[in-house]
Amino acid sequence: MKNSIRLFCILLGVCYILSIGNGLLEFAEGWSEASHDVIEQKDGEEIHRVNLDLKPLAGNIFPDTLQLSSGDKFPYQLSAVTVAHKTSDTYQLVSVLMGFIGTPVILGLGIWALLSFAYFIRDVQRQQIFIRPNIRRLRVICIALVLVGVLENLFSGIDHYFLLKQSGIAFPGYSIADFAFKFRTFFIALLFGLFAEIFALGVKLKEEQELTV
Repeated sequence: MKNSIRLFCILLGVCYILSIGNGLLEFAEGWSEASHDVIEQKDGEEIHRVNLDLKPLAGNIFPDTLQLSSGDKFPYQLSAVTVAHKTSDTYQLVSVLMGFIGTPVILGLGIWALLSFAYFIRDVQRQQIFIRPNIRRLRVICIALVLVGVLENLFSGIDHYFLLKQSGIAFPGYSIADFAFKFRTFFIALLFGLFAEIFALGVKLKEEQELTV
């Protein structure tokens, strides 16, 4: 049983580290892409490269027609398009604030959660499972992941609002896809929150059993 617990701890640790690493990598890639999205700056105004997801309007499955050199025409639809869009001073200010404030906060929360998880794994391998520090660590991971999810969706929502809702960009025959809320981080956070409450119940039962002996 001890070997099984150690094996599951190792596998869980690897999966968690890969998940955190993948999230940080995606964040770094997004930050890098954002820094290269400015394609022109003139008179204090920036022109950004913006990627849009498109959906054909109801009843108009193929809004466009492609004409070949032979004269044949083929209907088609777009699923995504990249446009050059002028951003406002407000958007530039918000982007700077999000970068300087959000980046260290997200990194700090990720490190905080990772350290808590490492201590949790260490105690489990030592057969110190149902102890109060482990409850606290699981709750820390849950809270950290919830905050990361909130910031992640907040940044995406602000981008969507300033770059699209206020721009008036439109494509005949299409609607621009709305902001998609990301649930993955919250799902993982809820799992850790559930484990924390299970461990809290286990600690309570253990303490009651010790008192009755």
